[in-house]
Amino acid sequence: MYRDRVFPDTFMVESGGVRIRVYDSARSRVYLSGTALIFLHGSPGQISNWKHLIRILEEGYRVVAYDQRGYGLSDKPERVSMEDYLADLEVLLGKLRIREEDAVLIGHSFGGMVAQEYASRRRVKGLVLIGSTTRVRVDLLDRIVWHLPPLLWRRLLFTDNPLTRRMYRRVFFSRATPDDVFMEFLRDNKEYLESAPPRVFRYLRYFKDYDARPVLPRIESPTLIVVGSEDRVTPPEESRLIHSLVKDSRLEVVKGAGHLIIYEKPRVLADLIMRFLESL
Repeated sequence: MYRDRVFPDTFMVESGGVRIRVYDSARSRVYLSGTALIFLHGSPGQISNWKHLIRILEEGYRVVAYDQRGYGLSDKPERVSMEDYLADLEVLLGKLRIREEDAVLIGHSFGGMVAQEYASRRRVKGLVLIGSTTRVRVDLLDRIVWHLPPLLWRRLLFTDNPLTRRMYRRVFFSRATPDDVFMEFLRDNKEYLESAPPRVFRYLRYFKDYDARPVLPRIESPTLIVVGSEDRVTPPEESRLIHSLVKDSRLEVVKGAGHLIIYEKPRVLADLIMRFLESL
């Protein structure tokens, strides 16, 4: 059975019959401020994707990160929906006694979609969108995974092999990413990706018709939008579009970073987030 060796000190919260795995830095630290940073990973991500940012930011702020339903060590239902993810976030805030006016949502990729949808309905203290998008960009690999039997793609696309190493590096990282950073990502996620059931890689099909553009103008919370200049998954033009639709927002394009900027440039990201937090 897969175990997350990066964040072993976690606990479970139940939401709608689904167990959600949670990390909360307030279990081992005392904070004077009520501000809480809530981290929402991408698909198919997990808590450990945030490890660098968590270690930096938890020194000064309460940090809560969780495996969204279907991912990491949380339960994996057959189907998911945006309403499920929004309900999970609401339940989590309630059970951890975090007021929405104290919550800063920090979402990466698909997690950014969940965070911005939640912020369009509720007034949170702040919103940080990292490589977020308005819509799921469906490509050939998505269609293969969504519609063909796992026997045809499981080992080819989601195990550590020469093809996936080339593909992951090209798609998720910038050309300047050092080899040790890429290998760190592989080590952190190899066991998880190789053991996850096939449905985990199909969850995004339930979002193929989702479009955030109508709801983004409803966001009233101060918003920081960050994207890597070489992001091929959620290109900078998507972040520019989000910036144009969210009234109180600022946009930062980080040079020499790809989609997994959270691995490539954690110190740059942390500095941007801390400056944003100081402005709230």
